[in-house]
Amino acid sequence: MQNQIKKFIEEKGISRYKFWQDTKLGRDTAYRLCNDPSYIPTGSVLDKICTTYKVQPGELLVWLPDDEPFVEAMADSKKSQTEEVSNINKHSGNQSIDQADGIVLPFERRSA
Repeated sequence: MQNQIKKFIEEKGISRYKFWQDTKLGRDTAYRLCNDPSYIPTGSVLDKICTTYKVQPGELLVWLPDDEPFVEAMADSKKSQTEEVSNINKHSGNQSIDQADGIVLPFERRSA
């Protein structure tokens, strides 16, 4: 998981100081959210940000697989779902096909 606060405020033209003032978060929390993408806000902090800027949490957070390197630019890439599934398949020898969507999903086989 990675927060996208820095990207969000840059796109809106908001300074870190203004973000802190607007959200009424603690100063350390507000600045850490802007400076450290690995810092994930608590539910109440996320609620304050979403309420202040009238946005959904998905605009502020992104999930990255654990086996992928930590790269901010990865969240900016516009990979299609097919490319993402292809990348997952490269990392997994065991796969399952979701019959409804035809998506290949990795899983571990375990004996009963």
